[in-house]
Amino acid sequence: MSFLYPHILWFLFLPALLAGLVLLARRKTGTGWRQLVSAEHAGELVARRPAWRSILPAALCILALASAVAGLARPINGFKEAGGLSTGRNLLIALDISRSMETEDVKPSRLEEARAAAFELIDALKADKIGLIVFSGDADLVVPLTYDHTALRDALEQVNRSWAGTGGTNFGLVLKRAMQDFKRSAPDGTNALVLLSDGEDTVGSSMDVAEEARKNNLLVITVGVGTAAGGPIPDPKGENGLWQDENGKHVISKLDADALRKFSEATGGDFAVLDSNTDLTAFTQKAVRKIDKHEENVSTNKVPNDLFPWFAWAALALLVAAIVIATEWRLPKRGGAAAVVLLLLLTPAAQAAPDAASVLSYTYGLSQVGKDNAAAKEAFSAALLDDDPQMQAAAFYQIGNAGSYATIDKLRQLYGEGEQAQGEQASTDPDEDEAAPSAQQGPKQPSIEELEKIVEELKQDIPPYESALKIDPKLDAATKNIEKIKQLIKDLEEEIERLKQQQQQQNQDQQQNQQNQDQQQQQDQQNQNQQDKQDKQQDQKQDKRQNQDQQNKDRQQDRQQQDSKQQQDQNQQQQQEQQQQQQQEKQDQDSRDKQQQQARQDEQDERRAQPMSEEEKAQQSAADVLRMHLDEEKGSPIPHAPSDTVRKPRKDY
Repeated sequence: MSFLYPHILWFLFLPALLAGLVLLARRKTGTGWRQLVSAEHAGELVARRPAWRSILPAALCILALASAVAGLARPINGFKEAGGLSTGRNLLIALDISRSMETEDVKPSRLEEARAAAFELIDALKADKIGLIVFSGDADLVVPLTYDHTALRDALEQVNRSWAGTGGTNFGLVLKRAMQDFKRSAPDGTNALVLLSDGEDTVGSSMDVAEEARKNNLLVITVGVGTAAGGPIPDPKGENGLWQDENGKHVISKLDADALRKFSEATGGDFAVLDSNTDLTAFTQKAVRKIDKHEENVSTNKVPNDLFPWFAWAALALLVAAIVIATEWRLPKRGGAAAVVLLLLLTPAAQAAPDAASVLSYTYGLSQVGKDNAAAKEAFSAALLDDDPQMQAAAFYQIGNAGSYATIDKLRQLYGEGEQAQGEQASTDPDEDEAAPSAQQGPKQPSIEELEKIVEELKQDIPPYESALKIDPKLDAATKNIEKIKQLIKDLEEEIERLKQQQQQQNQDQQQNQQNQDQQQQQDQQNQNQQDKQDKQQDQKQDKRQNQDQQNKDRQQDRQQQDSKQQQDQNQQQQQEQQQQQQQEKQDQDSRDKQQQQARQDEQDERRAQPMSEEEKAQQSAADVLRMHLDEEKGSPIPHAPSDTVRKPRKDY
């Protein structure tokens, strides 16, 4: 005999410790009654129980605890080969591990979101034969088609970015690798490839290979991981911790939904985007209905011969025996044996205990609730593989708790309570979370879109509780949590409606204010126009007055100019008249001079005609000299006649 989990045997110190405590307690309490009763009357007053009635139940309980610890260590008696006829479908999961899958536009990253989706697919397709391909610039078959989903989950858990040998993303190589594996393991019928990626095919050869895949009956189901807005690609060695291209620019990776949709349609498959509203299980189950089922004889790995039930039955029997022996029975003598037999017959048969691995996963999940809810959901999903209905119900219940806690934490952060909640111990049950923020609490006011997203996430948290109730209808805690979540959804929807009305009222107020402002502006404009008109009229009046003044001034200047001109004209006329008068006087003088000259000439001619005497000639000559002197005194330009022509005076005196 050996143990699968020998480290659990260390807990055998608990039965030994319990045995020591029982002996110590018995030694302290076994003789305390002697101080109250005298030794002479001890036999009459004190009815002591037999020692075996006290020691034997404790011993049986200690043995039951030791048997339970040994059973949890999974004792086995060798191994056996397990095989049989299996009916299922052939399915390969292709997981993108390229650098862009480290983008954190979905939390915690696209790769972690795709890994969680792959776990969900494995849980939803328990009876199918599933394999695993990881790819980036090349494609590697990590796990061939197998029914051993445990080994598949272990391999999927270890997948990381360091497995990518070549950079980039090549869908064509993924199809070729899948067709090779299907041709070797399942050549007949229709097979499926579920591709989890952000859709950024850096090679661009996928559509050429898609036609070949369609001819080989390979159905491609694509699931987009990421958002259309995208985000920067992390790189611990890059500037600011971000990846840069050859030009030194930060690269923004976005979900290429169109490429994934065309890729799946080319092979007759389906396409979905992985978000909070996507029911991946229902989508995958619907999509794989197109795949042919097949039957084959399978041989799994060696299955251990488990001895756990024997130890469990032994622990239960020892515990029942301890209870029966320690109980003071007051039964009729004749019916005592029959009552004991009836009690044993009515004791319900012990159900098979949960698998130890499921218990460990469940325990680990409990430790992560409120700390890392994604890891908690993953651990509870692993516990769902157990065949024990109670374990399944508990796992579904805790999945609901992890989801609701994650959603409530987001709601707290939206209302500004995230910092206050740091450092506080998170509860493992939403029943204890009576401080879920209401729509009116918190110093911050989330937007309508954020609250609507919280409502959708809360609606997604209800199905795990409902699944738990289907298995265990008596699970009242799940019913209470559903009621609380529905009440919270109702409160949030009322808050959303209130915010919408408030936003509508604000928009109306803004429109009214805008209208008032427009009216005020129009009124101001009218007033301004009126003032401008008045100013313009005033300016026109002033201009008119200035024009009139200028005209008056111009008229005055014109009058002055006219007067001046008239004066000038008068002066000129006077000057002309004076000149004319002077000319007339000159002409008159000239005329008189001419007449005088003519008279002298006539006189001279007359004298020449008459001979003069010597005395007359001398008088004439003296008269001429005298006239010459008179002319010179007057400045006359008339030339003087020769002396011989001067007439002599008539008288000699």
